[in-house]
Amino acid sequence: MTQVTYEGRTVDIAPGETVLEALLRAGIDAPHSCRAGNCHSCLHRAIDGAPPPESQSGLTDAQRAMGYFLPCICRPKTALTILRPDDLGASLEAIVRAIDPLSEDIVRLRVEAEGFAYRPGQFVELRASEDLKRHYSLASHPEEDAFLEMHIRLHHDGRMSRHLAEELQAGDRLHVAGPSGSCFYEGVHTDQPMLLIGAGTGLAPLYGVLRDALRKGHRGTIRLYHGARGRKGLYLSDELQAISNSRDNVDYRPCAFDPAAPHGGDVATTALDAEQNVAHAAIFLCGGENLVKRLKRELFMRGASLKNIRSDAFTPAR
Repeated sequence: MTQVTYEGRTVDIAPGETVLEALLRAGIDAPHSCRAGNCHSCLHRAIDGAPPPESQSGLTDAQRAMGYFLPCICRPKTALTILRPDDLGASLEAIVRAIDPLSEDIVRLRVEAEGFAYRPGQFVELRASEDLKRHYSLASHPEEDAFLEMHIRLHHDGRMSRHLAEELQAGDRLHVAGPSGSCFYEGVHTDQPMLLIGAGTGLAPLYGVLRDALRKGHRGTIRLYHGARGRKGLYLSDELQAISNSRDNVDYRPCAFDPAAPHGGDVATTALDAEQNVAHAAIFLCGGENLVKRLKRELFMRGASLKNIRSDAFTPAR
């Protein structure tokens, strides 16, 4: 007999019983519908223990890598601790290590949170207090960095912006929860072409994905389009250009409305004009909601598979 832990409660799973059946027998109101693995309404995520592969049938590579599974067809061989898909999980204390400017209105926040596991490109919830919480994507790499790195745009009238710009200092303590999101490299084939498109601080997760792909020896072409309102908004451009110059398979293409920038124009238009053959590409889209929706629609119409498109759409929150 094995066990499943759900919302702090541990339930025994009888031989031959599914996780869903055990939860319902214990009086837990777990979401479900078809009980056959077709509707995915019972989808959960294992944060401890490995769900059997057959319980992940029909899920994307990214979902499987993150531990998502279907309790209605899951008969685990080991104990599992599971969460609802929208549950960020426990909050961990984080110590501020540095706050540095990246451009006129973007700062790089680095915090240390011991034991926080994530994949480059995922996002976390940053908690300054119980009533001041925001989601930010990660540009750091867990195997290379001793910190979590976030790129944060400062808004003149934003509560979190004022806190970061006027109050927060190195040594202060925050909390982080998560991670969430499927915008990460795992599940991409090493010879598969990669297309990374983002605007503003949408560069943060793309930078994390790029670093992870290179660390894992990705051999396929990688084209990174980064858009900004003007040339000064193309932060990390020197570093990205250096990576592009040193790697035969990496092509960095900055895009700005400023005609004096290396490449003028809207990032979506620039990328769509250049990318005509996307059927086999692993595509990562990060930035404003309208940008991500437009790119996803246009690239799908050109033959891109929806299962090959991973996106992180930013919604305004200050």
